[in-house]
Amino acid sequence: MDTGKKFEAEIRASLKDANCFWFRIQDTNDVSRFVNQAVAEKQPGDFLAVYEGTPILIECKTSRRTKSFPLFYGKTPSIPPHQIEGGAEMEASGGLSFFLLRRDETRKKRVWAVRPDGIIQLYSAAKKKSIAWDEIEKHPLSFEVDRLAAPVRWDLEKLFKLQQPL
Repeated sequence: MDTGKKFEAEIRASLKDANCFWFRIQDTNDVSRFVNQAVAEKQPGDFLAVYEGTPILIECKTSRRTKSFPLFYGKTPSIPPHQIEGGAEMEASGGLSFFLLRRDETRKKRVWAVRPDGIIQLYSAAKKKSIAWDEIEKHPLSFEVDRLAAPVRWDLEKLFKLQQPL
């Protein structure tokens, strides 16, 4: 299982503990792989959750790089514009949206939740094709998500309680 799928599995387990309704949004690539002539819409995120009446869109991104998070793979953004737009639309509609960025370092995994406006700011301020993890950590629209005990899970309910729609 690749690191992205592992992280999504961790978030799935975390959502089960978060006292909310949630749904896994099927990846466009997964649909295309199983159906020859499928026309799959680009998805705005990986999960849709509802916590205390507030809809929450979640997109999971992970990197094994220990010094920085890649903003681009070649010329392709690691966070596609349609996902940033989808998150911004969710927030404009009264919901919440988080891009969960995981630094996948052995025995030192850490996750930050960044709102769409924060992602836009990180891309706008970027001077390189990646951004240092400490820049993400100190960004005002970035919040470190607490890790729960084994198996690896993340305290999403605490994150949901801290945040309010814009």
